[in-house]
Amino acid sequence: MVSPGGSESCQLSCEKVAYWYLRLNGFLQIENFYIHPVRRGSARTDADLLAVRFPYRKERLYDTPDDIMQDDSGGLSLSSDRIDVVIAEVKRSRCALNGPWTNPSGENVHRVLAAIGCLPPAKIRCAAKQIYETGLYDDGNRLRIRLIAIGNHIDDSLQQEYPRVTQIVWEHLLRFVFDRFQKYRNQKTQTDHWDNVGKQLKERATRPHRTCDAFVKDVTQAMGLLAR
Repeated sequence: MVSPGGSESCQLSCEKVAYWYLRLNGFLQIENFYIHPVRRGSARTDADLLAVRFPYRKERLYDTPDDIMQDDSGGLSLSSDRIDVVIAEVKRSRCALNGPWTNPSGENVHRVLAAIGCLPPAKIRCAAKQIYETGLYDDGNRLRIRLIAIGNHIDDSLQQEYPRVTQIVWEHLLRFVFDRFQKYRNQKTQTDHWDNVGKQLKERATRPHRTCDAFVKDVTQAMGLLAR
């Protein structure tokens, strides 16, 4: 939040910034999706963000069809013909996947798939096996379920072991957010219903004479990101 004097008064949550990036790209989301234990005790694990995006998503299709908002198709490896279900892990340093999403013995992916209901029960075991092995399940028809890692830089070892897992670095993510708010600042004027992080991102991106580099530096510092 910006005080009347212009100083920044709070840090920006990395998970919330990632949430807004996915939201601007048309994903419907649940934050901190917990996998509960069989009995009493702490949660088995949680997904920072659980998100779904539909293949025909278009913003401004009917208002201005010659100026449809362009989503980050390359950075997010978006699909034009699949319902896209995403389990996103958000990190301050390098991109990474937590153990519960790579260790099949815990069957946490099985539990997530059962909880969200995107597959019939008979297909859960096969889908979970593919996600544990490659980070992605595609039914060959209308559905894709995958892991995404967001962090300060690409993890080469993760890329080698899970080449189908999309890794997104903060600088790329923030440049997309800046461009979206700059280009459509007038269309996104009404923000009373937004949470504080969404409002802050828009305010920081649309300050007078604000450059993309300055925005990235400003938000990176507010997020308290670790140095590369």
